[in-house]
Amino acid sequence: MKRVTSAASALLGAALLGGCAGPLTQSAITSNIVQEEAHNAYLVLNIARAYERMPMHFTQVNMVRAGPGGIGLGNPYIGLDIPFGGAASPYYTLRPSLEGVPNVDTASLVSQEFMRGLTAPVDARLLAYFASQGWPLPMLLYMFVGSVETYDSDGNLLHNLVNSPRNETFPVFSGLIDTIAGCRLVLSESASYEYFGESFAADKLNDIALVTTVKNAGLVPVQVGADGTATTAGSGKRSYRLAQVTREAGVKLDSYGPGTSGYAAAGNCAIDAPAQAAAAGTGTDMDALQRIGKALATLSITVAGPGDKLQKQGKKSGTSTAPKASPEIAEARLVLRSTQSMIYYLGELSRYQNATGAEHVEPVTIRTGKNKYGHFFRLRCCEPVNDAAVSVAYQGKRFNVARYSETPDGTPEDRSVQTLALLSLVYTLQNRSTEAPGISNVRVLNR
Repeated sequence: MKRVTSAASALLGAALLGGCAGPLTQSAITSNIVQEEAHNAYLVLNIARAYERMPMHFTQVNMVRAGPGGIGLGNPYIGLDIPFGGAASPYYTLRPSLEGVPNVDTASLVSQEFMRGLTAPVDARLLAYFASQGWPLPMLLYMFVGSVETYDSDGNLLHNLVNSPRNETFPVFSGLIDTIAGCRLVLSESASYEYFGESFAADKLNDIALVTTVKNAGLVPVQVGADGTATTAGSGKRSYRLAQVTREAGVKLDSYGPGTSGYAAAGNCAIDAPAQAAAAGTGTDMDALQRIGKALATLSITVAGPGDKLQKQGKKSGTSTAPKASPEIAEARLVLRSTQSMIYYLGELSRYQNATGAEHVEPVTIRTGKNKYGHFFRLRCCEPVNDAAVSVAYQGKRFNVARYSETPDGTPEDRSVQTLALLSLVYTLQNRSTEAPGISNVRVLNR
């Protein structure tokens, strides 16, 4: 009899565990979907706040609790009373219970560490990484770049193309993005040296005490040439100097080359004739666009933070100060945004796209491939939409982000969800920092 009782207990326990596997799996999936919807809604809600020029607030979902059936009412428990002993009654008793707990745990993100990360300009490595992963280059440039600046050899500002619909140079910026849409963006690094002391022979590096002291001081021995600056020459007697080395990451634009990618005009990474015609249709100075595009593809590029000033080179004595008819571009620079600036930009862009009258701008269209276009980002206001991927209510208005769908050739796709996904990745990667926001200035040789 006891063997039968034990076997029945085992079978009942296995049945209970097997029966819970499906609901528990559904509960885990429900929790994940709830977090997805909440995170997307938080991002769109802050874009809507930027749309309305209101302060941003950020919340994090720490935990989502849901019952095995995914109903979210609490944590259910099932107690099983098993008879034990010779005098015990041969009956099994199930005692279901439900522990009521809050469904969702959230935290308000107001720490200084979070705000420093949110307001710090993004790193050039992040821009290059997304480009290497196949994200459309125009989408990355619209999202990451606040402006494009060009300078002549004397450090004078020639062009300042601002990526903002409220700036008069916005159509020119858009034309430039079309012009260089055929480029590939890759990571490049440069190093700068601040030297200390005189040159010394290589045999001094055998002194362990000296090397340890140098390392603790944050310095490194750098091989130098006869002029006392860094060199990679390996022949002859080697000399070194102590230096503080700053390695900076940035980006460079290269052409794929003619006939290899379907894009033409490899000299300045321009794409095909329709793109040139589209840029010309905006009233843009095409000569200026061609020169800026060529500069970005052939000259040094500096990736900097907002407000950074170029260190001007001194003018030679006796040179004329009369303005040139068409000054040569000697340097180009990209000014990168912070995550907070990206959110505000999407809200600002949406405000102008939904405006009426003179302030209205058409949705930004980006090149996503050969003869393929897509809308960069559209936040529709102010009525509910049945097919919205994300929809939030704020200040008595309903804001909607459309779902992605395939469209025939020549008709712009709606890439809003993809842009929102890019923002989500940047937000997650850039929302913590122990250092105060600073201006990054990265100089990269393009060739």
